[in-house]
Amino acid sequence: MKYAFFSDVHANLEALKAVVVDFQAEKIDKVCFLGDAVGYGPNPNECIELINEIAPVKLIGNHDYAALGLMETDYFNQYAAESMNWTRTSLKRDIIEIMKKFEIKAEFDDIMVVHSSPKEPEMWHYILDMNDVEENFRHFNQKMCLVGHTHRPFIVSIDSEGNCTVSNRSEEKINPQRRYLVNIGSVGQPRDGDPRSCYLIYDCEKQIIRHKRVAYSYDITQKQMASLGLPEYLIERLAVGR
Repeated sequence: MKYAFFSDVHANLEALKAVVVDFQAEKIDKVCFLGDAVGYGPNPNECIELINEIAPVKLIGNHDYAALGLMETDYFNQYAAESMNWTRTSLKRDIIEIMKKFEIKAEFDDIMVVHSSPKEPEMWHYILDMNDVEENFRHFNQKMCLVGHTHRPFIVSIDSEGNCTVSNRSEEKINPQRRYLVNIGSVGQPRDGDPRSCYLIYDCEKQIIRHKRVAYSYDITQKQMASLGLPEYLIERLAVGR
């Protein structure tokens, strides 16, 4: 079995289409979406339609939650709040019904998947430093927990004595004596300085996890956003991955 895990599409259809093509090239058997289909970008309806078509496992993110009116945008920055207001008025009724079926977390094959964190996933905590990492290892028992939310990929493992190791590689062989907390990165708005889309491949047979980067035509997305009057800051950041 070869899994693809992807997250944080943020209504960026050009990025999503490029990643879907790459799924086919990588001969992925099962696709799992970890949340934030909407927000920021210009194509919320189209992205949700495509995600619903390709991903048997679909999680909800904080932007999806906000789009459904399940939370306020008080803690969003001004650009996120402005784009969310546009998103709420743009979503079709049938798309909203699809989003309502997205789950808060899922567990299978000794893996937990959640948008934000295994600790109180409905509170949308961010995993930003080693203190957060160590705390969150205490909130799942599976071999791996995969998250999104920060748009920054990482791989951290922990041994039986609680010692954490941060990987400096994009590919890692799974150690049977360790457990893993992995951020799978962002498809639609990377923030690690690389504007290419990022997702995670897990090859169960080879026991290898790998962050995969995929280039896409972000200039097309930028032009669409500009035509809709979405914030300039959100448009510019796509080109720099910040």
